[in-house]
Amino acid sequence: MKESKIQTYRFRTNLLLILFLSILVLVLGRFFYLQIIQGENLKELREQNINAFEYIYPKRGRILSRDGVVLAEDRKIFSLAIDIEQKPSGESMKVLSELFPEKINLIDLKEKVSNSLRYRRSEIILEKIAQEDLAKYLVRGSDLRGFSVIEGYEREYNAHPSIFHVLGHMGYINSTDTKYFSPRIENYDAKLWRKVGKSGIERVYEKQLQGEHGKKYFQRNARGDRRVTTDVSPFQEGEELFISIDYQAQKLAYELMDERRGSVVVIDLNDFSIPVAISTPSISANDLRDISSAQYQDLLNDPSRPLFNRAFMGLYPPASTIKPLLTVFALNNGYTDWDETIFDDGFFRFEEEERVFNAWREGGHGLTDLKKALVESSNPFFMNLSIRYEKDLFVEFLKSSSFGSKLCEDCYPHQFSPLIDDNWKYKNFGKELYKGDFINLGVGQGYMLTTPLHLSLISGILANKGNYQLPFMVTKKSNTLNLAENLTEDDWKKLNDALVDVIYSPNGTGYRINAGGLMLAGKSGTAQVVDINSREEYDDVRSNELLRDHAIFIGYAPYDKPRYSIAVIVENGESGGRVAGPIAKKVLEELLDDI
Repeated sequence: MKESKIQTYRFRTNLLLILFLSILVLVLGRFFYLQIIQGENLKELREQNINAFEYIYPKRGRILSRDGVVLAEDRKIFSLAIDIEQKPSGESMKVLSELFPEKINLIDLKEKVSNSLRYRRSEIILEKIAQEDLAKYLVRGSDLRGFSVIEGYEREYNAHPSIFHVLGHMGYINSTDTKYFSPRIENYDAKLWRKVGKSGIERVYEKQLQGEHGKKYFQRNARGDRRVTTDVSPFQEGEELFISIDYQAQKLAYELMDERRGSVVVIDLNDFSIPVAISTPSISANDLRDISSAQYQDLLNDPSRPLFNRAFMGLYPPASTIKPLLTVFALNNGYTDWDETIFDDGFFRFEEEERVFNAWREGGHGLTDLKKALVESSNPFFMNLSIRYEKDLFVEFLKSSSFGSKLCEDCYPHQFSPLIDDNWKYKNFGKELYKGDFINLGVGQGYMLTTPLHLSLISGILANKGNYQLPFMVTKKSNTLNLAENLTEDDWKKLNDALVDVIYSPNGTGYRINAGGLMLAGKSGTAQVVDINSREEYDDVRSNELLRDHAIFIGYAPYDKPRYSIAVIVENGESGGRVAGPIAKKVLEELLDDI
């Protein structure tokens, strides 16, 4: 019996010993794994847990006009947040609610503090504190332990609405932004940025404007609370950008439009920079900063479309303003010369289709040569030319005039003026171009559409005798481009003289501009919004303002040594010479007065 008990005890002892040794082996194995195999990794993880950092957001670069006006800059803002390390006391919360009774409710504040401490997450109590409120808080600082002031930046824009479409605006980053910036900015990390440029200069020059983050290093305790700041690596501010916009001329152009829908674009022919580019109506970019979803939807639904950049994105029939450009094409290919005449009786008869096209002037212009056709804007003369055009040559000429291709180096977004060729028509209408299409194309109607930016460029091409560069606002990149056709010096002189007579001859369509000593050359146009087959229909259409013709003017000055080209479009303005032309005159006078 005794021997049996001894054996039982011995068995239990051995079992416990084996169990102990097994546990010891497991513990030692675990120690070996953690200390030897995973030692470096765990050490690094420990350091990360103890020594952490947070990013310091850089101050975004300023944007200035070429005349030195600050158009956009970051301004410092202050917010009041809960300090989870100091833990606000009941007395501190009471004092704070009494300090800002209109903004802080004590019950709500206590709930926010409780949640903040429970989830170890600092929460903002007051956002964008005014200087007066900040001063009130700082004076009572000793009674407000448990709260802290957080500094940040907010983008502030010049409030004038004329610059919104050029500058663009900032917005919270999304997947579309990441896709856009990733191939354009080396090693782009979307997680580093809360807001980015959504359009305009802000988007195109995001890399230059955004700067580089700094870092603030600190140590944390076992609960994750921040204890000691150990190091700070400063941020690098974004670059300062000077853009080509002339602020005073930009403002004037916007005000001259008087809230009518349309656009004004000017190109400086010294370097093809853009000193004026306005779209009306518009808003201030500041209006989008704290806008609600409902308010933004209201802007999108506004029939005047203030968010739409007409200068770079609007497509309009160029109407008669395309005639000088097509004159270059017609002369160089022998379709006409300065001596050819036709009798313009107010109609063009296209015998192949037995169609009759009405001209704008009842009774027509009588015996008409090329110069008179330009000065008085004879549609039958140019329709007569258009049926002679060879399709391939015409398309190549349009290509050389930048139809269907990039129109600006750094305008965002910007729309191409469509290249009207067989592919375009087949894609849109399932058939190729035929001769009848060229009748409307030859007078800037039908399928032909251009942006205001392109019209200003076309004016610059004419002023520069067929040589041009792509316009820009900050960075010039392209080499000189050329029209597919190039006139003789004598032809260029005669074309320039005709465009001068458009303005200064009593018969010219731009005579009512009263250009005086501006030395302006140009061409007015009236673009149909709807097809009209009779003058009775025209009277009916005029009763609806939105169906009235667009008023268009292109020009350049001074005509003896061109410095600026311009395009003005006033939607439903009806008369290019009477409505759009005077705006062009005053904008050019403003720019030339500064020289």
